[in-house]
Amino acid sequence: MAHLMLQFPDGRSSKFPIQKPELFVGRDASCDITLKDGITSRRHARLFSDGEGHYWIQDLRSKNGISLNDQPISEARIQHGDRIGIGTCQLTLFAEPLPTVVLQETSLETQTGATSAWRADERLDLPRKRLETLYELNERLTGRLDRDDLLNELLDVCTEQLRFERTGIAVWPGKPHPLQWIHLRNIGADSSGTFSISRSVVDRALYHAERILIVDTEEGEFDPTVSMVSNNIRSAMCVPMEYLQEVHGVIYGDRVSSTGGYGKEDIDFLAALGRLGAMGLANVQLVEEMRHRQQVEIQLQLARQIQSNLFPAEPLEMKGVQIHGLNDPGLAVSGDYYDYFLREDGLIMVVIADVAGKGVPASLLTANLQAAIRVMLTKEKHLVETVEALNRLICENTGDASFITAIIGLLDPANRTFTYVNAGHHGPYLIREEKHLEKLDEADPCLPFGVESNATYQLGKIELPSSPSTLVFYTDGVPDAENEQREHFQEDRFSAALESNFGQPPGELITRVRRSIKQFTRNHVQTDDITLVAVKLD
Repeated sequence: MAHLMLQFPDGRSSKFPIQKPELFVGRDASCDITLKDGITSRRHARLFSDGEGHYWIQDLRSKNGISLNDQPISEARIQHGDRIGIGTCQLTLFAEPLPTVVLQETSLETQTGATSAWRADERLDLPRKRLETLYELNERLTGRLDRDDLLNELLDVCTEQLRFERTGIAVWPGKPHPLQWIHLRNIGADSSGTFSISRSVVDRALYHAERILIVDTEEGEFDPTVSMVSNNIRSAMCVPMEYLQEVHGVIYGDRVSSTGGYGKEDIDFLAALGRLGAMGLANVQLVEEMRHRQQVEIQLQLARQIQSNLFPAEPLEMKGVQIHGLNDPGLAVSGDYYDYFLREDGLIMVVIADVAGKGVPASLLTANLQAAIRVMLTKEKHLVETVEALNRLICENTGDASFITAIIGLLDPANRTFTYVNAGHHGPYLIREEKHLEKLDEADPCLPFGVESNATYQLGKIELPSSPSTLVFYTDGVPDAENEQREHFQEDRFSAALESNFGQPPGELITRVRRSIKQFTRNHVQTDDITLVAVKLD
């Protein structure tokens, strides 16, 4: 099977089988081949097959381009042994040409006397010696976790055990995909460079899971197919590679010079080998999926680490002010965002936001939001005008399905006020020293960001009491948290958790509220991000 060999600058190398019509190469984790260097673009190049067995490499408008055998190119056909330069790495194509398999339009109905077929539901009948051989071969085959390695070994076994002179394995991903002849052995191609097999034989094995046996008895008892005459075939077998009632391909084998035909025991043995091969292919797929999940998990852990750096590194504590925050993602990365920082004018910017959606797409928009806020709101500006400009920027750079609810405000510790814009977000709670809890901003808020580019926003203002008080901001993951009975935590339980922790400093208050949510949800999987921010003025 064709594959790419990736050579790193430090001498390391990795093999990548070409198992799809196209492969993408680049820095992005979604690429089939990920290269981590500074001069490789996110999606740098595309390798694809043209359907005629030829491979092509295409530059995807990368910043630093690609080369083929040290010559810069934008798109070119590549052959066995060609070297592709991408960034600091080199890819070499290994695709030695194989004989072409031609399925001839012949019919089994033209054959009489020496053609036998067994249905999928007809049991395999094997003597003890063959069963013992299968037991020994089981470990030899199913322990191989590379598809090429597995199929090559399977053909070795077929050749050893059944003395095939010509044999091949074709894999089938299922409809509507075509059958792909992956490995061929000892194939004597005709003058046109092709290897002919009866289409009817292959189709019955592939689509009906039948076992087909053809034997030339040399007694003129049957009229052989065109392919048998033209290739001097003396006997042939074709069986499905079947596992859990699904056909994953076929094994074909024949003899072109040896006399003597195969029997029922032989084709049952080959069918058993086909089942072992299909089981091995299923194991290979599971291992590949596991490796892919592990790679994705590593990438998500890295993404979470990077995202964590977007949140404040530590609580903000200064004379008379304490601010703490918590973000607990429902998935590996979060679509929630919070921030706070002291501006040069002495005001403290406080932000909490919830991006529609979950996971990586929401987290990417969250990162862009953080960057925009840090640029646009760090210095003294009119809050409403800046927020409206921020909304226009979000509308221009996101799709129709993306929007962001948020509260963006400025805390003035000296005058004990919080001036803010609410873009479709839950209003905060105010905890007073006299153990009074109040839900603020119950009126209809403005539109979320990203809905209408010309949306207008209104300025709100909270006058904080002269006595110690705490503002608590949150995202909808708090009231929407579910237990195993699909009951929501809801606002009443949230407010009760706040009331039961009057007098606690912000950090401890958030910790205890989060503990209350966990006690309510117990072992139920968290599906939404939970974010809390507590701002206390002494």
